[in-house]
Amino acid sequence: MNTNSTARMAPIKYQATPPLAHPADGVFSSQPLGALYTPEQTIFRVWSPTAGQMTLNLYQAPTGGEAYRVSMVKLEDGCWEIVVKGDQLGAYYTYSAAGEDARFDANRELLDPYAKAVTNHDGRCIVIHDETPVSDRPSFPISEAVIYEMHLRDFTIDPDSGIQRRGKYLGLTESRTHLTGRLDVTTGLDHLVELGVNVVQLLPLGEFHNQKSEDQYGWGYDVVHHFSPEGWYATERFDARRVSEVKRMIGALHQRGIRVTLDVVFNHTFEAVDLGRVYSFDGLVPGYYYRLKHDGTYWNGSGVGNEFRTEAPMVRRYIIDCLKHWVTEYKLDGFRFDLMGLIDRETVRQIAEELRAIDANLLIYGEPWAGGSTPIEITWKGTQRSQGWSVFNDHYRDALKGNVFNARETGFAQSGHHVHGVKLGIRGAIDDFSDSPLEAINYVECHDNHTLWDRLKISTIDDARITDADRRAMDKLAAAAVFTSQGIPFIEAGQEFLRTKGGDHNSYNKPDAVNMIRWRDKLEHGDVYEYYQGLIALRRAHRLFRLETAEQVRRAVKFLDDLPGLSVPSGCVAFLIEDVTEQDDWARALVVLNASARLAELNIPKGNWQVFGDNKEVGLLPLKMSSTLVSDGRASVAPRSALILGEAR
Repeated sequence: MNTNSTARMAPIKYQATPPLAHPADGVFSSQPLGALYTPEQTIFRVWSPTAGQMTLNLYQAPTGGEAYRVSMVKLEDGCWEIVVKGDQLGAYYTYSAAGEDARFDANRELLDPYAKAVTNHDGRCIVIHDETPVSDRPSFPISEAVIYEMHLRDFTIDPDSGIQRRGKYLGLTESRTHLTGRLDVTTGLDHLVELGVNVVQLLPLGEFHNQKSEDQYGWGYDVVHHFSPEGWYATERFDARRVSEVKRMIGALHQRGIRVTLDVVFNHTFEAVDLGRVYSFDGLVPGYYYRLKHDGTYWNGSGVGNEFRTEAPMVRRYIIDCLKHWVTEYKLDGFRFDLMGLIDRETVRQIAEELRAIDANLLIYGEPWAGGSTPIEITWKGTQRSQGWSVFNDHYRDALKGNVFNARETGFAQSGHHVHGVKLGIRGAIDDFSDSPLEAINYVECHDNHTLWDRLKISTIDDARITDADRRAMDKLAAAAVFTSQGIPFIEAGQEFLRTKGGDHNSYNKPDAVNMIRWRDKLEHGDVYEYYQGLIALRRAHRLFRLETAEQVRRAVKFLDDLPGLSVPSGCVAFLIEDVTEQDDWARALVVLNASARLAELNIPKGNWQVFGDNKEVGLLPLKMSSTLVSDGRASVAPRSALILGEAR
């Protein structure tokens, strides 16, 4: 099954048909759930109001062995509970549920949804108590975020990376790693610091459905368990060290000034009753955790078999409990929500409220769309207005490189098309779907669809006049647009040195040969890497690129072709940013994006402009360039390039 096809599908509106109600809808518990450990005893408590019998199966080993089985006691709030005396630290356990509902199976062993660690997607839960310290999260406002998305294995698995614990959590803790034979080409954690990003977004780390013993590749969107870190990335998958290793990884990033957000999947799970894949939710409370049609079949707005019923009280509680656990136990810095459109709006509102009460600067953002028909009102772009969370700006993505559902379509970077869409993106979507630029995540590449470099090649391959040098220029131009725009910039790992997946647009289950970051590309495309590095440094140095309110953007950002007496050549976008906050070293910035294949000449507002970015480099200091490029209210911009000017106070 293609477990990530939904992200590539055109959004589909909801159906005005409510999902089927459930007998447990009126039963709610506020008690702590899971294995509640102390050295003297462990309380096992699980919510299953429709069950008639619940059994705790205790094991001394992760596989095999005979279980010590004990019947649990049902409480009035739908919970089942048993207290096991003695120190149970490291014990393994499952539950078995029975009842009148034919969907129960007394012989099926189930994972505890609230277990803090499990051995496998179809394995056993572990009683844990982990006190590994995590370094405090770096302190900076949301407006300063520069997000770098990575798949943990992709980033660390290259044999030439110099990383010892390749493909593992601990691989991202290693310092002083470099490309084989090249001490001057940093890799891994040091690369992130050198590049200048300050937020790492990790693809899902919750336990997902893959065959770890066979090293089966996966992105993690086929989630089975949300509380437990995935064992594929741990040095030992049968015990609880995955918990301490995730903490050490997050702590290492925090120590280097980098926050960590986690991609979470609460729109569906990989359970499938018709395929015999029942791991926890549908075994403990059949039919409660998923949206059912009135004929008993599953709604499938995710495109992968089911939809998590987020509006159900105990499902909503589960999601919020899980998110708060990651924030408090692991000091995680925020979340990216997969197919956020399928999470009902009230749940999203409560998520933002609860998490912001812990830390106002946590990043909360997601995909505002669905992948198929759903019975709920989709959480679209626009529903986030002034609600404390952000959404991916796919309008801007498609304006820059072309619609992702038509690989041959060109965008502004290739052809100068979609100027209006680019302008909307530059202003942080405040004239489109947002109340604040901080509600817009600006990007041109992510794990879904083609990499930017692959897309540039595919969409221009039929034009023999376009060379790879032209495409490199297009890539830099698209990056310049993202990093000089209002909003929160986002790139995918390897984008900064022309990552390719060989044209594969959906590599969720492909091997390392397709997905891994090739660190030699950093050496071979060093000019592109340095360009991204310069853009990030410039953005982080100048607040006028990081405005926080729509009112500031409207006062500050002006397009030259809207100003009296000025015009802009075809295929160009030019804009002025004034420092309305009076907190920048620059009084003004001027950016010209020339997507045409010709030199662009235009009049610009007069001023004491200095050049900080052109078609070759971007820097914090003025570039040593010909005085004819910018002179006496006139600018010349190279083909397929950006010109970035600054005027000191």
